[in-house]
Amino acid sequence: MIGRLDGFPLWIVGILLMAVNFLPCIILGEGCVFPYHDQLDETILSYVFHAKYLGTGAEVFPEMMGGVNVSGMQPSAVLFILLYRMFPVFWAFLIQYGIVFAVGFFGMYFCAKEITGSSILACGAAGCFCLLPVLPVYGLSVMGVPLLLYAFLCLYQRKHVFLSFFSILLFGLTTHLILIGYVVLGFWALALIWMAVNRKPVKLPVTGFLVLLVTYLGVNYRLFLERVPGQSGFVSHREEQVNAASPFWNTAWDMFRNGGEHAQSLHKYLLLPILIMLVLGAVLYRRMEKPEKRRYLAAAAGMAVLVGIALAYGVCKSSLVTDFRNGCSGVLRYFQIDRFYWVYPACWYLEFALSAAPLWNTLKTAASLKLIVLAAILFPTMWQIGANSYLYRNVNQMNNGSAVTGFISWESLYAEDLMEDLEEAIGREKSEYRIAHLGMSPAPALLHGFYTVDGYSNNYSLEYKHRFRKVMEKELEKVPETAAYFDNWGSRCYLFNSESGTAWMLGKDRHIVYRNLEFNMEALKALGCEYLFSCGEILNGAELNLEFVGYFETETSYWGVWLYKLL
Repeated sequence: MIGRLDGFPLWIVGILLMAVNFLPCIILGEGCVFPYHDQLDETILSYVFHAKYLGTGAEVFPEMMGGVNVSGMQPSAVLFILLYRMFPVFWAFLIQYGIVFAVGFFGMYFCAKEITGSSILACGAAGCFCLLPVLPVYGLSVMGVPLLLYAFLCLYQRKHVFLSFFSILLFGLTTHLILIGYVVLGFWALALIWMAVNRKPVKLPVTGFLVLLVTYLGVNYRLFLERVPGQSGFVSHREEQVNAASPFWNTAWDMFRNGGEHAQSLHKYLLLPILIMLVLGAVLYRRMEKPEKRRYLAAAAGMAVLVGIALAYGVCKSSLVTDFRNGCSGVLRYFQIDRFYWVYPACWYLEFALSAAPLWNTLKTAASLKLIVLAAILFPTMWQIGANSYLYRNVNQMNNGSAVTGFISWESLYAEDLMEDLEEAIGREKSEYRIAHLGMSPAPALLHGFYTVDGYSNNYSLEYKHRFRKVMEKELEKVPETAAYFDNWGSRCYLFNSESGTAWMLGKDRHIVYRNLEFNMEALKALGCEYLFSCGEILNGAELNLEFVGYFETETSYWGVWLYKLL
């Protein structure tokens, strides 16, 4: 029965997994929880703004930072802008996550099935992969990699051609060139070189490469225009960014063992089993049939690639490279070439399936015993993935609530009822004034439609950064670490200070009090700011020429806001 199951189309498991994973989100609605860092506090706003101004030809989004250039709020997946145009933000985000989840499972399943010939191995790899806690706002930058590889394999074998080109186009429209695009184009180019050297037919794979390249060029044309002298219109704050170095071997080992930021692979418990399977495969290599020998060699090559990625990441973070980049200007200074580790999650689960396949298909052991061993190998990883998954977060939230879990729900984070109370208290059209935030993220206000002088952007005017810094100049002098955070990076253009440092998620339960702030309020007013949303009471508000308007919170809001007017 298990032998027959191995040839059965187990992709149906993906539908069941999807139903189970999303049921708690649907039950909770806006009470569900997702990681907010770099997702709900920043990237999601790029979709919201682009959807709002879709088709208008706008070059500036006036809501944030006194007007941020469109290139400073580039979404990671332009195709998903349509969702935010068609649906309320919450449901657009949830649908986006649903697409990402589905592509993750089915892309991994069909890719792993293609390279292993086993439905069971493919289902195991896909089930783990799709539950990884990736950030949906980055589109298919992580979850779409197996689908793209499957499309390449199909073109290589001259089958499913139309579907393959559709998958390539989908990947190009739902990923970003600087996150994953340059990486997959690089690997694809290397594969084409290998094919040409070995005199393999390259017509379809070359066409696929060109389709992806042209898609990226079309979607990211603004990035290239900014490199043309006189076209960008401003000097980016990234010109002052300082790249930090880290020890080579520690960095490389940490990457190899744990993966990287925003692309969690949670693969560390697979490392030893994969190495053991590779060793056993070497012992049994002569007993293998020709297809299994090919799979074993591919698995060995895959492990070499994984090691190479970790070593290359260590080099990119070494002092030799970072010192060189810090001495440069433009793209060489701030382009994060080390993001090739974004292919790590897909590579590790494909590597697991590929290293297991020769043993799975060669050993004559009872199929039930092989299935038990496979389950035992995967169990620690499945446990770790489960504990970090969105499914666990939302089931826990559904059973216990934020008071126990500590998770911040969508409803609590964006606090629409609180924002409405603040808007009513100010009593003016939102486009007529601008606000700043102290100790809290500007994202809830921006999503509500307030206009802000602060914000989170990875590409805004260096001149604006300098003007904003004047507001908190005396505060930054008190704490060099806080000054370094803003000066050396600066993408979070927030009111940092000596009392709450770089904190920007200080909820109402923290009972924050500011006793001796030394902000330059004239510099803040020069930015157009008229109101201040503070997460804590400002005891020396009178000295700063602040008029206290009132304190606001709601039962469901994460925030408690002291509203001040600048005099």
